Amino acid sequence: MKTMLRLSAVALLAALTLPAFADTMMDPAKTSCKDLMAMDMKGMMDMGMAVKAAMKDDAKMQAMSDEDVTKMAEAQCKGHDDSMVTDAMMMKK
Repeated sequence: MKTMLRLSAVALLAALTLPAFADTMMDPAKTSCKDLMAMDMKGMMDMGMAVKAAMKDDAKMQAMSDEDVTKMAEAQCKGHDDSMVTDAMMMKK
């Protein structure tokens, strides 16, 4: 019985903390280019949408499709593994 209660408590804690952790994972200002490049296609697309949302004041960025923003983020991140995604997006190529 005690084991079941402990497992339930651990499961509840995980359920409460994982959504909050997932929100921080899609913050382009806190995600490195290395992490972006390691993501699967869905993760990259989610990051592309997060980049577009974070750069909402950039008219050029807002005119681009989510897919184009994702491709641009990937291209800008190449060779800048230690940079954050938003920093890489602002670098000139």
